[in-house]
Amino acid sequence: MSQLASSTATFNLNAPSRPMLARDADSMYWMSRYVERAEHIARILLVNSNVLTDVGDLTPHLQQRQWQSILTIFRLADLEPADSKGDVSVATQIVKYMTFDEKNPNSLLNCIARARENARSIRENISTEMWENLNTLYWSMSEDAPARFEDSPDTFYRAIMTGSMLFQGLTDQTLAHDQRWHFTQLAKYLERIDITSRVIETKFTILRSAEAMLEAPIRNIHWMAVLRSCCSIEAYRKAYSGDMDPLRVASFLILRRDFPRSIRYAVSKAHDAIAAIRRDVNPGAIDSAERVLGRLDAQLEYAEMSEILIEGLPAYLQKLQASIDVAAVEVQKAYFLH
Repeated sequence: MSQLASSTATFNLNAPSRPMLARDADSMYWMSRYVERAEHIARILLVNSNVLTDVGDLTPHLQQRQWQSILTIFRLADLEPADSKGDVSVATQIVKYMTFDEKNPNSLLNCIARARENARSIRENISTEMWENLNTLYWSMSEDAPARFEDSPDTFYRAIMTGSMLFQGLTDQTLAHDQRWHFTQLAKYLERIDITSRVIETKFTILRSAEAMLEAPIRNIHWMAVLRSCCSIEAYRKAYSGDMDPLRVASFLILRRDFPRSIRYAVSKAHDAIAAIRRDVNPGAIDSAERVLGRLDAQLEYAEMSEILIEGLPAYLQKLQASIDVAAVEVQKAYFLH
């Protein structure tokens, strides 16, 4: 046997990887969650602005509820009314708060800054392409960003959304699918489940209460906006035709098996990710987060919309959010807090 062959034979390319350092796993996880959150914030702000333009005049109360719903989705307290009068001031206030406010932990500015800070702390664990993409996103929020935003809010938000999707693609294509990658997937899907469920709950509560006041074409625009807020309008249209049926929209976003923006799909992928991490770190055990996600995955696998409606859609989604919160806490306890 040649010296090269003998040397090569000693390598085990399939040797199990060692557990990540807790601080590195924590940074990998939160980097991914903040990027995913930024994408949702940008999309929801964009869709909300466009839908209120498309539908024309709404009652001031309904317009205010639509804007305040953004704060509800991201678990933020309602803002105090601005000094100036009129609903335009409410819209401007919330857009500014959700985009550039340094005091808002869920502003676009803070989400991207925190994602970059986590990425910087684990620079050696991510690819150059991932870092460059995230760094570019960060600098797009620099001092001249408010001026560029004033020129074209749509372009600004779409750049954030595109940057997030590019980051996810680069993560898939330039990072080994090991523990590091599994933590990014777990974080991405937990964030997606959480926000998607709150979009559905919040928007459905508003729109169902206002149905009697809205003509059919206007109702359709609002339900389409719910789908757009979840990046799902084209997939829904390919699956269904005709008017937007609220229960069909809910069923699609919650139970669709093969669509990556549905809750069912995201729960399955989050469960796969935590199971893969556990197999690397502690093959002989099942941790609490895996148990929570496994139960939720099985429940969604066999769930039917009729059963969900018996319980009540808001109550069902609140229980789902509580399960995701528990899973996230258990991930922190098992992998980050030691």
